Amino acid sequence: MKILVTGGAGFIGSAFVRKAIRDGHHVINVDKLTYSGNKNNLKEINNKQHRFVVANICNESIIRDLMKNAEIVVHFAAESHVTRSETNPEIFYKTNLEGTRTLLKCASKMNGLKKFIHISTDEVYGSAESIKFKEGDKLIGDSQASSAYSKSKSLADDLALSYADRLPIVVARPTNNFGPYQYPEKALPRWTIRLIQGKQIPVWGKGENVRDWLFVEDTIRAIDLLIERGKVGEVYNIAANNHPEIRNIDLAMLLVKYFKYDRSFIQLVPDPRPHHDFRYSLDTGKIGRLGFLPSKDSRPLIINTVEWYVQNSWWWTPLVSDAEGIYTDIKV
Repeated sequence: MKILVTGGAGFIGSAFVRKAIRDGHHVINVDKLTYSGNKNNLKEINNKQHRFVVANICNESIIRDLMKNAEIVVHFAAESHVTRSETNPEIFYKTNLEGTRTLLKCASKMNGLKKFIHISTDEVYGSAESIKFKEGDKLIGDSQASSAYSKSKSLADDLALSYADRLPIVVARPTNNFGPYQYPEKALPRWTIRLIQGKQIPVWGKGENVRDWLFVEDTIRAIDLLIERGKVGEVYNIAANNHPEIRNIDLAMLLVKYFKYDRSFIQLVPDPRPHHDFRYSLDTGKIGRLGFLPSKDSRPLIINTVEWYVQNSWWWTPLVSDAEGIYTDIKV
């Protein structure tokens, strides 16, 4: 198939592109190459099936041209870090909402489009406290979301679904992805790199916050399934449903033990966002009925990911300074 991928030089997007090329598809990959877009994520790709275009998804004329004859659109492109969204919220609304609007507008004028997969996030539901959110639990608007990032993504969800009468829209809401090539502002690569460097890792509060750690290759398998079997106009949660759940302190201890350090390498720091979402958890029965099964245990995959960072310092060394810079003001 001919697939248009937005944000295909980012973490999840590049994983999708690499697999799509391996599967024999033709990919047009458009990425603005902001700080988290990285051509080195695509270094292993070198064939005529992949066309890479540096462009802003808000540029309607470019997107219209790139979308010609596309059979599938997979829309990953987004500003995606909560801490950055606190200082530059306008950038998040511009890319995540207005960029999505441009893509939908252009797609609605195309013939032959089989699926438009809009990649969202579990953060649109807000904190799960003691439940698992189902797809219908998201309210219209952004009232459940707690950051400029998640609010912009929540509004983009609504916008995408409003086009379901004109486009073959499917919305995917994955949980906290991890794996190789993840920009080192995120917890797992940031902590791993700090431990490689012999530094302490900062854990906010008591480390009790819960995230659902989903291996990126599982996410890509789920997206492939939605391209093949996802029902138009529907939303699908994608999650690992870790059992037992993984608190931030559990992840930190797993990493410290891998490096054979003691607990002194975990630095508990005051939570700079005490009202931030405490727990994310999704019900995945809907995509499960399509045949999706995540990996049985994320923990060995987390260790495999740590080993990738240990072995690939060439990739992350140029990125660390910027990634650490966003935490300077909050001193964590």
